[in-house]
Amino acid sequence: MVTNLESGGLQNKHILVDELRDKRSVQERCAYLGISRSGYYACVKHKDDDRDEHLKRKIRSIYEERDKTVGYRRVQDELYRQYNLKVNHKKVLRFMQELGMQAIIRRKYIHRTSYETAVSDSRITENLLQRNFTAEGPNQKWVTDVTQFRVFDHRIYLSAIKDLWNNEIVAYHLSQRNDNPLVLETFKKAFEKQKDVARLIVHSDQGYQYTSHAYHDMLPKVGAQISMSR
Repeated sequence: MVTNLESGGLQNKHILVDELRDKRSVQERCAYLGISRSGYYACVKHKDDDRDEHLKRKIRSIYEERDKTVGYRRVQDELYRQYNLKVNHKKVLRFMQELGMQAIIRRKYIHRTSYETAVSDSRITENLLQRNFTAEGPNQKWVTDVTQFRVFDHRIYLSAIKDLWNNEIVAYHLSQRNDNPLVLETFKKAFEKQKDVARLIVHSDQGYQYTSHAYHDMLPKVGAQISMSR
């Protein structure tokens, strides 16, 4: 489900102010989104991640989203197509080797993406929360969704994960594309930060990103259970 700017929430607006730093001044961004500069400076912590680590996460996202069947040339093409990044093929190859990535040759199959197929493949799961949106400790219940923003004539999608224990944002990812990598990259960030998630329940709607094979492969690998609203 995609929500609009007005329902995005204060935390999401703080994230947007930080991420759109190259678009306008802080004052203009805050004024446009209807929040105070003092509130923004108080709530948002700036982090400058290493560029190579960002690139490696994108490479890993492409590699896993394509079920580990792509080589460095295809990854190079996808970096440009998805992120408008021009990266030397030798650098892509080196990073893939450092990450232990090698293309797996598989038989071709017909990729089914319909809702009926997701149901038959048991990728529409039961509602484990049953409207109980409280938790007794961290990393017990997370909720996630995708919010759409239109800022300065640009459409931006924010995927965010919130811990119901303290309502803090665990991880987020921004993209101009509302696709599977948007959600998968969010959870990669979350699981890199939070290691103890063996008893975690992750709740979402039935959006196509949350019924994808990649999503249903990723969460059980770390011991998390998938919950969906009906």
